Amino acid sequence: MAIITISKEFASGGQILAQRLAEELGYRLVGRKVLAELAARLDLSEGEAELLRRGEDNSLFKMLDEVFLHTVRRIAQKPESALDDHAYFKAVKELIQGVADQGDAVIVGWGGQYLLAGQPETHHLRVVAPLEERARRCASLDRCDSRDAQSECERQDRISSSYIKHYFKRAWDDATAYKLVLNAGALDFEFDKALGILKAAL
Repeated sequence: MAIITISKEFASGGQILAQRLAEELGYRLVGRKVLAELAARLDLSEGEAELLRRGEDNSLFKMLDEVFLHTVRRIAQKPESALDDHAYFKAVKELIQGVADQGDAVIVGWGGQYLLAGQPETHHLRVVAPLEERARRCASLDRCDSRDAQSECERQDRISSSYIKHYFKRAWDDATAYKLVLNAGALDFEFDKALGILKAAL
């Protein structure tokens, strides 16, 4: 029973590869689903949990200025304790470890490469691509406006990088955290070829 974690730059094709890898191996794909479970644990709606997860620097405490705290409390109608940074990360760790304990899953994001570092039968992969190519791909897939595509890729990458830096005190792009770093752009986003490389690394 193996676990595969996939870290991905925005619009690098990592999500597609994760899905295809899970399908071919018969594994569960765990990504945004974790957000719904996390929200339930913290007694927040899924939308509220997303708001917290994607805040500035992905640190709840960094976000707790008076204006933000007032807004979230008003929307969520939750006490301040519901926005506790420690409780949030504890819930993330429990959820990801729970998935790992069940085995046979592809986990996208959430710092799985660090949460599950050193665990047996766990493979940590990363998918990247040059920024300009990702921007073009983002725009072509109608995921963002062509004029803002590069900025959106950079913004999404900052969110992911800040999450890792805050909770793990590590660099998101530290190649030593991964068994394989795959440049999908160098393969012209040919996902059959990329998938074969990922599978060969397992």
